[in-house]
Amino acid sequence: MRKRLICLPVIAGLCSSYTLATDNNSINATATYGADTNPHKLSELLKPDEEVYFVKGEINLKHKFFDKLHIEANAFKTQYEDDPRADEFNASANIDFQDLFKIGESQFSYQLSADYFTKDKTYVDRRTGFVGLFEGASIADRYDFNQLDYFAELMYLPTSYFEYGVSYKKSDRIYEVVEIPGLSNLDNANQTFTLGFEYKASDLGRIFMNGSFTQREYIDRRAKDLEGVNIVDSDLVFNYSTLNMGYIYRPNEETNWRYTYHYEERRDTTSGYYNATNGYLSISAVHKISQYQHLRAEVKYSKFTLVNLIDVEQEILEEDSYEEQGISVMLGYEWIIATLFTTNIALYVELEHANFDNLDPLYKFERSRAGAGIRWSAF
Repeated sequence: MRKRLICLPVIAGLCSSYTLATDNNSINATATYGADTNPHKLSELLKPDEEVYFVKGEINLKHKFFDKLHIEANAFKTQYEDDPRADEFNASANIDFQDLFKIGESQFSYQLSADYFTKDKTYVDRRTGFVGLFEGASIADRYDFNQLDYFAELMYLPTSYFEYGVSYKKSDRIYEVVEIPGLSNLDNANQTFTLGFEYKASDLGRIFMNGSFTQREYIDRRAKDLEGVNIVDSDLVFNYSTLNMGYIYRPNEETNWRYTYHYEERRDTTSGYYNATNGYLSISAVHKISQYQHLRAEVKYSKFTLVNLIDVEQEILEEDSYEEQGISVMLGYEWIIATLFTTNIALYVELEHANFDNLDPLYKFERSRAGAGIRWSAF
């Protein structure tokens, strides 16, 4: 039930963590060693001549109190042997409260939660392959941020087949301060309203759908006219309209399939300069080969298109300024080699590949990443 309307759990991301832990209290720690052919998503002209090796460590903690209060914390650190610019640190923490109640014969559930995120990664300009510069000054930390979210959801459970829900989310993202005259401020505040439902079509499958509206207000970022020129005394505001839908299919106890479609429209409320569409289709699966062996896979096609944005060089410094479309695939295998009471030790392998196209050849890239490691879990 957790954040069902907003956060659809799709297997995605390069070498993303994966755990088979389903208990309410758990600790998972992983260590990975691997190779990455293109850590900065650079074009064929600029990418490294050979793969770059990396080490990644990750830990996940979960605890449940009284069947209602949940606490979770995650952190991971990736270090590259020959390119420290590609190093990355991410951490998050979540606390949420869930409960059920009745009004007459009608049953409801609700959830209240708060989340904190932080990210630290050097910004590398994809047009040059070097650390980003603005007016000759480094903006290596431009996209480091801290984010705080508040979330509330109410679900109506009329039958065992249908669930309806409404949710509200408030999010504030604060970026690293980079004080250079003329450089825009990316700090923003967001509000999201979501309506959705889930239908149990059969004992083997469920259909889900939700629609949301998000308003993003930048704290101190100017809007632009259709020629790409800043509008004096303006404040940039985006409106997002989003649709998520899909089907979850479980033909047997060993296999779980998920088919997902996501579509989003972004509207610049001032001039339309930043208007865009964003969408993806994905198919993911998890299969239990045996009690101790598990396989997972995903294929995903994504497309991000800008409606009005013209080719203005300074726009490469903005997070929302370049188009791309492409496909990514992932395959992972885990083998639990030892169990002792409530702990597992597993070996795993993850292989991923992404190929994205762009009208600008400097944003066209191909990336492969492979990693192998060990995972310890305690339940």
